[in-house]
Amino acid sequence: VTEETVQWLRREMTSPEGGFYSSLDADSEGEEGRFYVWSERELDELLGSDSRAVKTYYGVTGSGNFEGENILHVRAQSAMVAARTGITVELFDAIIADAKTTLYAARAKRAWPARDEKVLASWNGLMLRGLATAARAFQNDDMKLLALRNANFLHREMLVDGRVMRSHISGRTRIAGFLEDYAAVALGFIAVYEITFDPEWIHRATSIAQLMMELFWDEQLGAFFDTAKDAQALITRPRDVTDNAMPSGTSLAVDLLLSLSELTQDADMRRRSGFVLETLATPLIRYPSAFGHLLGAADMATNGAVEIAIAGDRGSDAFRALERVVADSYVPSLVLAGGHEGDGIALLNGRDAYGGIATAYVCRSYACEEPVADPAALAAQLEKAGRIQPQ
Repeated sequence: VTEETVQWLRREMTSPEGGFYSSLDADSEGEEGRFYVWSERELDELLGSDSRAVKTYYGVTGSGNFEGENILHVRAQSAMVAARTGITVELFDAIIADAKTTLYAARAKRAWPARDEKVLASWNGLMLRGLATAARAFQNDDMKLLALRNANFLHREMLVDGRVMRSHISGRTRIAGFLEDYAAVALGFIAVYEITFDPEWIHRATSIAQLMMELFWDEQLGAFFDTAKDAQALITRPRDVTDNAMPSGTSLAVDLLLSLSELTQDADMRRRSGFVLETLATPLIRYPSAFGHLLGAADMATNGAVEIAIAGDRGSDAFRALERVVADSYVPSLVLAGGHEGDGIALLNGRDAYGGIATAYVCRSYACEEPVADPAALAAQLEKAGRIQPQ
């Protein structure tokens, strides 16, 4: 599903410059969902003898599930559907793959829904972070290239005199960014660092974070506002701390400062993020469903980040082997660095590649495991780190 989502992103939602468009309409030709839905008869005509297996897999019926038509959705595992239709799993998977190609070609002939081609900084930052994380987890070069294109676009087009701008469309960048724009773009840059280990991305994220603190932080209140201190004055300065369909600017800012404070050993970033979490502790406990993203940041602050530093030459086989182990492991509250002490990343300070061989260091809450160069030993340490329960 992740791979198909990225394919869609690349094919339909990426501008020639590398920005990600905002949305596609639900309506086309005056009807909601017309572009996306299917009738049972359409599938029978397009797929012939394969239609029975496809309809079973996607839950297609004559009456439909949306105003007489069908929104395709997977109803069961392919092995179960294959057994029900009396064919092998291999043949069933081939039928579904061919059907997707056929249906996409047929749908492409329909009137396409309108596309909102605004490129929004915050949405792009969030997508960049997800895309870079997928590229690292799957070790996928195509995803990595797409992430780098977007990151370079954001740095080139969405930063003006160091300030993050809100919107880009038709070659024009406009509107001063909000708190969420600064934090999301910087978090995306950190994720790009994790797939490149190019310290320039951390330096860029740090510059954005420092300006974010200058423009949006109120020292007296000990909180972030959503608009910059030099923005147009409103009746009241906006400050929404709850996470809804999108994470709030505050939760993204706390997430950013916690991650950067580990990478750069910046005590001021750690202080500010901790203060925000402390002041919101009561609503976090009372209304947890309103703080989905901020709870993740609170987990990192409470239980400690899992710091992984891989010291050594980034292009060496030994380094890549350790990098793959980290990519294969799900590690909550991960903070990852790689390279040499001279790269300017504080998390790498004092971490050497023993005997010139890439070496991994795993630490949490100032307690570190033994440095290891063996991928299997690193995997064991990461499994242990992932099992640590909250206090």
